Amino acid sequence: MFCFVDDIFCLFQGHTEDVALLKQQYGLNKTADEVIVVIEAYRTPRDRSPYPADQVMRDITGKFAFVLLDGPPKTTFLATVTKWPFLLGK
Repeated sequence: MFCFVDDIFCLFQGHTEDVALLKQQYGLNKTADEVIVVIEAYRTPRDRSPYPADQVMRDITGKFAFVLLDGPPKTTFLATVTKWPFLLGK
């Protein structure tokens, strides 16, 4: 899945086990998918500096990998919690 919100781009592969809880925690609507949850889980601590943005990994459980590009600060955040490789294309 791919999504971008406010110059934050995210490519997400896999599934999260606690997506309903995270939607509630971040005040998202029921139609928000996992990639939106990841963006919001990253953006919330980033905006509360010096709270570490890597907190996103502590809040999400499941088997997934994602690449997140944060536009203006030109930050790249990569994460994986899985036993299978993160594949882009063929």
